[in-house]
Amino acid sequence: MKLIERPKYGPLHRFTDYHVYKTLSVLSDGTRKGRKQLADKVGVGEGSMRTIVECIRERGYIDVKQTGIKITKKGSEFYNEIPLQIYTLGESDLVHGRKGVAVQVKGVEDKIGSGMEQRDRAMIAGADGATTVLVKNGKLQIPGGIDLEGIYPDTASTLSKLFDLENGDIIIIGTASEYELAEEGAVTAALDLI
Repeated sequence: MKLIERPKYGPLHRFTDYHVYKTLSVLSDGTRKGRKQLADKVGVGEGSMRTIVECIRERGYIDVKQTGIKITKKGSEFYNEIPLQIYTLGESDLVHGRKGVAVQVKGVEDKIGSGMEQRDRAMIAGADGATTVLVKNGKLQIPGGIDLEGIYPDTASTLSKLFDLENGDIIIIGTASEYELAEEGAVTAALDLI
């Protein structure tokens, strides 16, 4: 899913679709926030935040006033239609002392090859790695038909409790030294699938 277009001319943006998604996520609570506050929560500079705000304001997703920035009804509807669920993982057998964030994407199992594509995309975004998990025949599997419960029972149990899973769903688990990097990696890889 492309949330922002690359500029045809001039320098490239210093932010990605993840940062646009994160901006909408931070605003989804319905309260007004200042540009600096948003930039700090999203993890971008104020100049990048200014560009993000202008882009999503033009689409009608936010309302910008002197008192701050607030998501609009159209923005809330758009954000809620993005088929992602995100959870921070505690210590588990798959995370191995690192920070983990799991992102569920509904009904995109047919877009998964070996899972290496998602790992590579997550690593480019700043994560240390990522594991793709498929829901097939009611079971959690790593691509290649590997039973997740057989090798990572703690993780399989945690994922089954966190998410409302259906056949065809996938979960990308991003891992990194910091939760923010794990989330950015996992969400970036997930956005590429929708």
